[in-house]
Amino acid sequence: MNNCPKCGKAVKYDDNFCKYCGASLGEKTASTEVASASPDDVIKNVIIKRLDGIKNKDEKTVRSIIDAGRYSKFDDWPPYGRQDVDTALKNEFGAFQVLSNYNYDFTNFKVDVIGDVAIATFQLHYTGEMSRRPFEVNSRITTILLKQDAEWKIIHEHYSRWGEEQRGDAGQQQRRRRRWGSFPLVSCSPKTINLIKPEP
Repeated sequence: MNNCPKCGKAVKYDDNFCKYCGASLGEKTASTEVASASPDDVIKNVIIKRLDGIKNKDEKTVRSIIDAGRYSKFDDWPPYGRQDVDTALKNEFGAFQVLSNYNYDFTNFKVDVIGDVAIATFQLHYTGEMSRRPFEVNSRITTILLKQDAEWKIIHEHYSRWGEEQRGDAGQQQRRRRRWGSFPLVSCSPKTINLIKPEP
């Protein structure tokens, strides 16, 4: 028995993916992994790669798993409108410049595969610091993927915060948007939002 390098749980020597967290195991070829793993495992690994791209602030990885011709996103922080690929990546990579100590875990993961389209839904908890100011967020995620030449690419992501941070009227949200600006994929609850106030 071996241990998964991501979650540390025991896995079989010939496993391609960790059955607990979906992480890729060993130095196996991509074709072997795809052939051996279930579609759910392959898609879960894409999601993990996506989130690790944020954690490691790896622009190349993020670009490699999205379909640049189709990608769009609804974020869980302003701007709340649908962002095309150029706007979404500009906002996200801009946030990388001041993001640190990003960590995440997700639960309630589910995949529905309909032909060459897959819909992954899960609940995401993530923490970190923006300009050394701490944040903690719970969000509900829907990710749509398209299979292209035996490879799954992300074409849409929808982030929706839930819990205490949802409270507040539209006027309050608009004031926050003007005051704090946009921090894609990295947001704050009312308990911590005062901590990211820019220095005068």
